[in-house]
Amino acid sequence: MNDNIIVTLTCSNLRRWGRQALSGNWAPAVLASALYLLLSVLPMLVLTLYFDSEVVNFISNIYGIIISGPLTLGYIVFILAIFRRKETSPAEVFYGFEHFGRAFGLFVVVNVLVLLWSLLFIIPGIIASYRYGLAFFILADNPNIGIIDAINESKRLMYGNKMKLFCLDLSFIGWAILSVLTFGIGFLWLMPYMHASRAGFYEVANGNLRPRIRQTETNGYQV
Repeated sequence: MNDNIIVTLTCSNLRRWGRQALSGNWAPAVLASALYLLLSVLPMLVLTLYFDSEVVNFISNIYGIIISGPLTLGYIVFILAIFRRKETSPAEVFYGFEHFGRAFGLFVVVNVLVLLWSLLFIIPGIIASYRYGLAFFILADNPNIGIIDAINESKRLMYGNKMKLFCLDLSFIGWAILSVLTFGIGFLWLMPYMHASRAGFYEVANGNLRPRIRQTETNGYQV
């Protein structure tokens, strides 16, 4: 029997939590997003655009695989600290490199699993990506947890919640289009907004926040 919590909050409430968390914290959040993108996307983009060869493309892909896990972990640690109203700084983005092995391993294993499911059809691949969607949040809270344990815990938390998280992500599509129209600059604001909203989802799914009927505020977050 699965003892997970079903997230019943509306996407609107989760987005509101994201905005509440970022209120007064937009500047460091945008800077953290800039650091993340500067280290992850920009080098690969430059290599691909200015050195068009199979070898360079291969090096670019390897770089992306190596760097993505630690940066993702650090960024989520930063976002969770903001959501929980703890002191933090954009430099937290580099935190993942202190746990490089687990962050890298988790990134690789999750993406391999999603790829294997995608070989069946695109829909199983999408479902798998949401099944493991909280793995990095779990690693952020438990830096010594094993890779498989983090994945299994994500599966447990996401049981019955995958559609809710999918709908939450889908609700940002308008902002994503606007970000593209600003030549990507808008993503500096959209990234923390989406991740802070996901942090709220995670906090409910793991039991840290328990909204109740007729309760207007949960740990400072309006519901």
